[in-house]
Amino acid sequence: MKLHELKQRYSAIAKDMRALHDSIGEAEWSDEQRDQWKRMKHDLDGLNAQIEREEQLRDADQRFVEEHEEEHRAVAGEEERGGPSLDEQRAAAFDGFLRQGMGELSAEQRQVLREMRAQSTDTDSAGGYTVPTEMLNRIYESMADYGGLASVAQILTTDTGHSLEWPTSDGTAEEGELLAENGQATEGDVTFGIKNLGAKKLSSKVIRVSNELLNDSGIDIQGFLASRIGQRLGRGEAKYLVQGTGTGTPEQPTGLQTAVTNVTTAASSSEFTWQEVNALIHSLDPAYRRAAGFRLGFNDNTLQLLTEMEDLNGRPLWLPEVRGAAPATVLSVPYFIDAGIADLGVDAKFMYAGDFQQFVVRRVRYMVLKRLVERYADYDQTGFLAFHRFDCVLQDAAAIKALGGAAT
Repeated sequence: MKLHELKQRYSAIAKDMRALHDSIGEAEWSDEQRDQWKRMKHDLDGLNAQIEREEQLRDADQRFVEEHEEEHRAVAGEEERGGPSLDEQRAAAFDGFLRQGMGELSAEQRQVLREMRAQSTDTDSAGGYTVPTEMLNRIYESMADYGGLASVAQILTTDTGHSLEWPTSDGTAEEGELLAENGQATEGDVTFGIKNLGAKKLSSKVIRVSNELLNDSGIDIQGFLASRIGQRLGRGEAKYLVQGTGTGTPEQPTGLQTAVTNVTTAASSSEFTWQEVNALIHSLDPAYRRAAGFRLGFNDNTLQLLTEMEDLNGRPLWLPEVRGAAPATVLSVPYFIDAGIADLGVDAKFMYAGDFQQFVVRRVRYMVLKRLVERYADYDQTGFLAFHRFDCVLQDAAAIKALGGAAT
């Protein structure tokens, strides 16, 4: 079955599941209806696994095509324009730097690379070079696979890493007043807090590459490194966006787990009920529940439990995605998955609900890459080390709440 046929079949089953759910309404589900739902869900899970495999194969094929198309476009572009653009010059110079270092570059390429040298007051970045735009975009694409929270948060991209004073507040108690004709308005000062939104530095750790691989012109070395760097930085950033304590040396970001202090506690530390999930959702001000960014957030283990839960009438809490039409939901609320969110446990915040656009992720636009030659010369390898700068802040403390396990 072709990919588009798999997706069509997935959507058809998902629609049937939603139609079954809607047709039963508030009535109690029969054993036959539950069995029908389970059969459809089993088919849906199988199709989803097939779709993921086909998409991975298609992505690999597409990358191969794009790499060769880029070569043809470069040749055609030079013939039409009489020479490469500045971005193309930077990409070519950077590719040469990755493969051979500065020694084998032409004078023109060395000049282009010097202009890309990282400018930073942080001595740890000295000697590095800013990653060109095309490779940086590929790194960010790879990072996106690992950060569920970052996919729903507000992303603030800055050109520099200077610290920003970011205002925070809780506006749920603020309201307007009714005035008589010619009446004077009273003052209602907003109580702001100030958080320091900095630029914490995350390292990819050293990536060692054999010199045989670097010297093979058939290998897309920028794509290879972008994937490895994106994987490492993506996992690292995702971890600290959720689990960062805001303390330590070096100081960690203040992640979601620490920033969210409004917690609804479940009756148990080993299980939870759909009523407790519903109570979490309704513990938030209705204005936040109407926001476009309102979501539930949890890890994949918690999702597995939720897909198996039913209400008092036997209705499933979870509804599947209808691709291009409706997202997957729990109690009619869309959700995101993040591996950094804790499992259900003693005092563990294992589920979040809120307007996640109030969680701000700050990223510095440029990324620094170092090439380490002598350190691994006896292995005939070259090391690469990337630095990414980011931070985060919850700007409205009332916008997100958590469901935690019991203390015992």
